[in-house]
Amino acid sequence: MKGRLPVRSAAVCLACTLWFSAQQWAAASETRLPDGTEFQSWEQPLQFSKTYYVDCNSPTCDDNGPGTIDQPFRTIGKAAEVLQPGERVVIASGIYRECVRPARGGTGPTQMISYEAAPGAKVIVKGSEALKDGWQRSAGYSLRGRGSRQMDIWQHDLTGSMFPDAYNPFGMVNAQGDWSWLDTKTVDMGPYFRRRGLVFMEGRPLEPVEQYRDLVTPLQSASPTSTNSVLPGRTRPGPIMQEIGGSSDARFWVEHQGTVIHVRVPADRTSQPLIEVTTREQAFAPLHKGLGYIRIKGITFQHAGNAFAPPQRGLVSTNGGNHWIIEDNTIEWANSVGLDIGNGDWNSAAAPQSGESHIIRRNTIRYCGIEGIGAMWTQNVLVEDNLIEWIGWQGAERAWESAGAKFHRARNLLFRRNVVRHIRHANAVWLDAGNANCRITGNVLADVLTVSAAIHMEMNRSDIQIDNNIIWDVRNSEPGTPGQRGAAGSGIFIHACDRLIIAQNLIGHCDNAGVYPVLRPERRGSGAASENKVYNNIITHCAKAAIVFLNEDNEADGNVYVSMPEGYLGFVTSESQQWLDLQAWRDAYGWDTNGASVSMPLDFDPDRLELTMDAQSLPSVAVFNQIDTDMFGKPADQKRIPGPLINLDSAPTRVVDPRSL
Repeated sequence: MKGRLPVRSAAVCLACTLWFSAQQWAAASETRLPDGTEFQSWEQPLQFSKTYYVDCNSPTCDDNGPGTIDQPFRTIGKAAEVLQPGERVVIASGIYRECVRPARGGTGPTQMISYEAAPGAKVIVKGSEALKDGWQRSAGYSLRGRGSRQMDIWQHDLTGSMFPDAYNPFGMVNAQGDWSWLDTKTVDMGPYFRRRGLVFMEGRPLEPVEQYRDLVTPLQSASPTSTNSVLPGRTRPGPIMQEIGGSSDARFWVEHQGTVIHVRVPADRTSQPLIEVTTREQAFAPLHKGLGYIRIKGITFQHAGNAFAPPQRGLVSTNGGNHWIIEDNTIEWANSVGLDIGNGDWNSAAAPQSGESHIIRRNTIRYCGIEGIGAMWTQNVLVEDNLIEWIGWQGAERAWESAGAKFHRARNLLFRRNVVRHIRHANAVWLDAGNANCRITGNVLADVLTVSAAIHMEMNRSDIQIDNNIIWDVRNSEPGTPGQRGAAGSGIFIHACDRLIIAQNLIGHCDNAGVYPVLRPERRGSGAASENKVYNNIITHCAKAAIVFLNEDNEADGNVYVSMPEGYLGFVTSESQQWLDLQAWRDAYGWDTNGASVSMPLDFDPDRLELTMDAQSLPSVAVFNQIDTDMFGKPADQKRIPGPLINLDSAPTRVVDPRSL
């Protein structure tokens, strides 16, 4: 039966026969890192010496039983206690309200420990509990004159028995650690002092409100650009849940001690809805740092009441582990971080091989308040074919940890063929300080609302390559302000970086610049915004500039500019600012001798992933830096057209989903 445990030999992994076909690397240039070496995979075909089974709906399930297909365990946590290297657990359909705590890892590529859903099973691990009995009409607070008679407001006690890890997210604020560096005169601290707990009704998020009266007062309509002014020069996001499935009629408020919640539900409901509240910090996380060779496959993880990073404590966490494979999962509804794959913090002691050699592929990571993927101190990591969306809704971008995926000190990272879209108050991808030999290639990064950029490169001075990507619709999340050092709404932010390669991308519809650099001389180890190479890109509809350079020690050639304003190429120094057209750019500095300004239809739909482009007017340019395939792996000759695609057919509109490769 679909979704139930299969009857088959425990020693054989049915996926093994497909492994070689699924894992064959594509053409060399698709896996070539900036230093010229190939990204190496450590993965091997898996076989298992023993299989345990979990089925919470089986009449014979028992954590005191043997964990066989006939007498399965009731919880995944029980399997996590007994699994040994070379063994796996296969999980049947069901909702498992627990935090899985692996006791040990595997010992090598062929001796991994695997947590996997049964074929066709819908396995959901939740860090929440359902509130059933115990609801009462809300009492003790006055709503006189505020239409309270028309409101359906209920309250429920949050008892200690609901919190199995003695962790009550409704009694704690989002901020943790040292936040003294935040300028409270200019930064709205509301999001940082909001409670960590989340509430869901029939699977949809309830809007958190800061005062009891806000359960009934009108809320401003939410939109990608709507904001409520709270401080001079600063804005607070409007209702935060309405873009991600919430409703203005469904809200909750927490009493100050964190032990009572008040919930407003739509007055037209005729039955008691399912109300779920987060009662755990995480849903999958080893208790001890540094476990290696663990696989998680095909599982949905939901509902974490975790705090703002740092430290990064994800809904799913490797806790400083190494050689994990995290594939085909859904990770959603984290108050802060969805998945952390590194050391987790700058200051805590790292485990041996912390953050080394993870494979993160074909996952859906969404609805995370701060970060989709958080990674501190990683090396040899592959992130491919994932959908990362609706990240950053907490509106706490000025804590500088918000991104669809953020890496600190990554070495040999290959981030490819991902779709990162609908990002709110966050960067799409951020490589922050000390990253080296990393490649961001073949991705779609679209519909990004930020004080910074879709791709944020900060304080990196070793080779990083950004190629064959579509970067589209990047907007300033603080309209009327310059955002982070003037970068708000840019495609790529060169934040005191050197030796970047930006080639064969399509960058369009940016509030600010396609490529925008700044200097940070006051910061130790900062770059001079030099030796950056911008080649063979298509840049279109950027409101202020296509490319800005800060010194002559940079290169640009083969770029095509479409529908740009006057003076769209900038050369800015401490002494002067020059805004030039293409010919003046060439004459003054010798840049873009093979570039062009053309007119052609060009648009992109982030939801449908449809690109409309007539490439007939595009020139041919020489292949740069051996980037001889496009975002779909299609090979080029010695020349190709600018942008991420090769030899476009005559159809003006085409689906561009890199995950389909």
